[in-house]
Amino acid sequence: MRYNISMPYNIQTCSIETYTAACKTVTDVLSEPVSFLQAPFYGNLQATSGKDVIYFTISRLDEVVGCGLGVIYGAAGGLNFLYCPYGPICRTLDKEIIGDLDTFFRTVAAKHNLTFVRLDSDEVKSISIKKPIPSKLACTASLQPRAEWVLDITGSKEALWMGFHKHARYNVRLAERANASTKTYKPSEAPLETFFSLMQATAERDGFAIFDKSYYASYLKTLTDEEGFVVIITIDGKPAAAGLFVLYDAQAHYVFGGSSNDFRKIAPAYMVIWVALQEAVKHGCTLFNFGGVTDNVKSQGLGGVTGFKKRFGGQLVEHANPIDFVYKPWKYFLFKMYKILH
Repeated sequence: MRYNISMPYNIQTCSIETYTAACKTVTDVLSEPVSFLQAPFYGNLQATSGKDVIYFTISRLDEVVGCGLGVIYGAAGGLNFLYCPYGPICRTLDKEIIGDLDTFFRTVAAKHNLTFVRLDSDEVKSISIKKPIPSKLACTASLQPRAEWVLDITGSKEALWMGFHKHARYNVRLAERANASTKTYKPSEAPLETFFSLMQATAERDGFAIFDKSYYASYLKTLTDEEGFVVIITIDGKPAAAGLFVLYDAQAHYVFGGSSNDFRKIAPAYMVIWVALQEAVKHGCTLFNFGGVTDNVKSQGLGGVTGFKKRFGGQLVEHANPIDFVYKPWKYFLFKMYKILH
């Protein structure tokens, strides 16, 4: 089905196959790497997990200039909304695209009974007449981090090592002295039970929620062997720490990590990152994205995690709040009041 055929930009829903081709067309000409949350495999992962995923392309004069994927979530009050994490991605942006997206999403909202559509793209926000939503409203379970920690890995191995804080280097050497064994797995070969047991141990120890085992199984099943890897550290024949990493558009993402309670004094998670950084370089990555760190929106207790990530060097990348296209104002008002009061 085509939308906005009389407008400057033609925006239409598409299959994942068409979206895959559009992503390549768009990302090949962008100077900044695109988040894996707009990658085709991420949409496939969400669909495998039971969520509805919308793929769309943006073209002008038969030339693809942008594309995006959105995932449909439920929220308080029984309403549904479409969330585009760090997307859409575009070769060029202007206010006409924002207007055409609004019209396009109005049709999508009617078809899928959506109260609003949330675009979480810094580029879109920079040219939109819409203001970013307030933090209280933005803080929903589906919202991605407002702050990430990113490291340039284009230098030499020695330069990378010397960029670590002394505590990070010390903990890597501790693991080496403990005769830690390291192994890097392709997603299709990674031991799910070992990985999940380390995730469980970390969640119980540090008091945070994790996904059920089937979600991590979906990750390993959905990723191709070129799209990610798993690192597992073993000490004295026992699993000590692990990490799952995603590769997309020359950027490696640290997505999940866990560690055993048995080797806390050795802190083998530092060895996981050191191995992963070298593996990312082998795959041609130029950036290593550690993921979320403490921000002022979600207000999560990430002090320990943030300190850990910063010890490897790098810099903070901050994201403004998303913008919402509202299609059911009354329901949106009730949702907004609920979020503000809770």
